[in-house]
Amino acid sequence: MLRVFPAAALISALAATHSPADTLGDARVGFSAERVLVLDGRRYIGRMWHMPGAQRHEQDLPAIKPVFILRARSALGDVVLPQLHTVVEFALPKELSVLGNPSLLRKPVGQETINGITTTKYTVEDDVPGGRVTGSLWLSRDGIPMKCDGRFEPKSGRSSTIYWELRDVKIGHQDKALFEVPQGYAKLPPEAAAPLLGMHLAQPPAR
Repeated sequence: MLRVFPAAALISALAATHSPADTLGDARVGFSAERVLVLDGRRYIGRMWHMPGAQRHEQDLPAIKPVFILRARSALGDVVLPQLHTVVEFALPKELSVLGNPSLLRKPVGQETINGITTTKYTVEDDVPGGRVTGSLWLSRDGIPMKCDGRFEPKSGRSSTIYWELRDVKIGHQDKALFEVPQGYAKLPPEAAAPLLGMHLAQPPAR
């Protein structure tokens, strides 16, 4: 899971995949935030914007500064490359539905304040089709995923650790243009973008 999906958007994709607002998912309010993501010890800091049904993530990578756009109830995402005036459509890995499972939130253990926002902390221990998920989630009353600290142990292959935290959260309406691909951008196939991004993107299904 972690090796095939962009670090900048992993948890947000989990949050954007057809899950109800009271799970680790589509928050009921718009907001912007600084996003801290640590995958297997590698740290990524970027900005994110959210409105119910859509998310935008910006990330500085060594070679380029991609923008990831994700939409609820969609198996496809877009990577916008402003410097090249191009966009890449890719398929979200099926494993990303794991944390959209409402059963993961059946063990609340209390309330904690994360960076100024009151959250409910949940202990996660669940067997899923691809393996086992363990850890903790912190969600605000509006469904904002303020923090996640977990491990995914696949049935085959090495386990992966995930840490996610939101800082400087500002709740409010976000411009819908943030979640749209600019007009006139050329489309680039996933395999052509892989060297620029330093990661593999899954091909969207044929139309």
